[in-house]
Amino acid sequence: MGTNTMTRHRSKLKTGLVIGLAAITFGFSLNGIGGSVKADSTDAATQVNFVNSGSNDKDPQTGGLTWKGFFEDPTDTSDVSLVGQNVLQGNTKNRSAVNVNGGEKNLTYVVQITNTTDQTLSGRYFTSFCDKDITGYNGAKLRYGSTIGSVQSIDHYMTANDAVSNVSAQYGLTTDGGIDYGHQLSDFSAADQANIVRLQLDFTIKAGATATFNLPVVASKGDNSIKANQVATAPDSDFTIIFGAMYSYKEGTFTGVPTTGDMNHNLLLTTYDITAITTTKDTATVQNGDTVNAATFGADPTDAKIGKVTDANGNTVTNPTAQPGTYTVELTRDGYLPKTVTLTVTQRPSDNNGNGGSSTGTNNGSGNSSTGSDVDTSTSPNTVIDGQTVAKKGRAIYALKGLYMYNKTTFTKSARTYHYAKQIRTKRPIFIVDGYTKSSNGALRYRVHDYYHKSRKGYITAKSGYTALAYYFSVPKSKAVRVITSTGINSYGNSSLSGKKLTHYKKGTVLKVKKVVKYKLASRFQLTNGRYISGNKTYVIMK
Repeated sequence: MGTNTMTRHRSKLKTGLVIGLAAITFGFSLNGIGGSVKADSTDAATQVNFVNSGSNDKDPQTGGLTWKGFFEDPTDTSDVSLVGQNVLQGNTKNRSAVNVNGGEKNLTYVVQITNTTDQTLSGRYFTSFCDKDITGYNGAKLRYGSTIGSVQSIDHYMTANDAVSNVSAQYGLTTDGGIDYGHQLSDFSAADQANIVRLQLDFTIKAGATATFNLPVVASKGDNSIKANQVATAPDSDFTIIFGAMYSYKEGTFTGVPTTGDMNHNLLLTTYDITAITTTKDTATVQNGDTVNAATFGADPTDAKIGKVTDANGNTVTNPTAQPGTYTVELTRDGYLPKTVTLTVTQRPSDNNGNGGSSTGTNNGSGNSSTGSDVDTSTSPNTVIDGQTVAKKGRAIYALKGLYMYNKTTFTKSARTYHYAKQIRTKRPIFIVDGYTKSSNGALRYRVHDYYHKSRKGYITAKSGYTALAYYFSVPKSKAVRVITSTGINSYGNSSLSGKKLTHYKKGTVLKVKKVVKYKLASRFQLTNGRYISGNKTYVIMK
């Protein structure tokens, strides 16, 4: 607010405050949503765990005193809510929610004041923690003081500073009018002290100096409370407005300095009861290389994150899906108690091609151990349907682009069952062609199952450019292939890739190829040394 909306005079202090409060407009403009400050700690017994949303725009103040106010947890001063910004016109919507954990929580309202001029100034600061004079707002219930001991004199809450003097305070109760700050602390009984909701702070501050006041405030649940993840979206009426106004004067007077004497801010504060993250399943099984996130466990809230992961020996693991095993996973989210779940990582089926899988050689990348009597096992891997070249039934194909699997042949959003994001070559999803069908408008579809997740069955597009054969069925012109899988591949003495592993070839190794050998529905490369390797395109590439 500018001086035209709230002015002070030594003989009309209360009148000026009435004008100022009447001039406050609560039609906020939201400058930024989604910021979250602190909340790494989720110890409900000791931490307030602020969750926040709002904007921290640069202070536009042009008067003699600049200042800021914010809440912090006295048990952990790094647990800080958004800073309330000083504004000349309008108000910045800085929203915070504080965990009350079913009872009262002690907060510290920190006010930091700096004299930016080259002369000593007098200052007067007003703050109100009560919505009594503002219709429609009642989030956190706040009062001045602490649950531990009685209220102290104001100098007890000021950081010692020789540059600040003449410090005094007056107070207002919930039973007083919205502009009444006229009580001395000595006027109050113990019962009155539990109802202080307004504070007037007077002081003198030298040029260039900074004063810090750590005012005790108790928060408890009011008429409204929200969930921790609603701080950016809950209506304004779920929040309490903490009003603050700062006035700078020439030393010992009520004359404003230099052109504006009043600076105001508002914070919006509400409460939430800290709750634990919930999951639809406490254990999950994936294959090595899969992506794991909160959705793997059906977490609520859905934006929970994977926190600490430990293996069976208690060692911290950064990438649990890199190695098969059982892991303990902590799910975390600001404002929630963490949830511990169990992740089991199994070896991805490897077609016995030497990427670390077993050597039984019964599956061989086709997705089925038996070809079936209705499967075409002729030399060509492709067939033509209504003029369109597609992979033959039983062949393995992989996705070149991102695509969806559907439970119906006519593709609609509601028919989607799985989404496969576009992946690098070595991680492309592989499907086995179980048949063909058409949509209601005649578009050709593959009927498939996911090779790595065999319970996933449905329809995917047969449109050119979306999929390709997952195996080579011809010898490269260069008569050479390069190993591209990070785990490398093994060579064997037979085309079933079973029995003893003869040689392990690391990623980047170039191998000379003699011929391609069809094995059931997959393929093998026979090397010039007579040994066999997989023809899977996620493991090797033509040189």
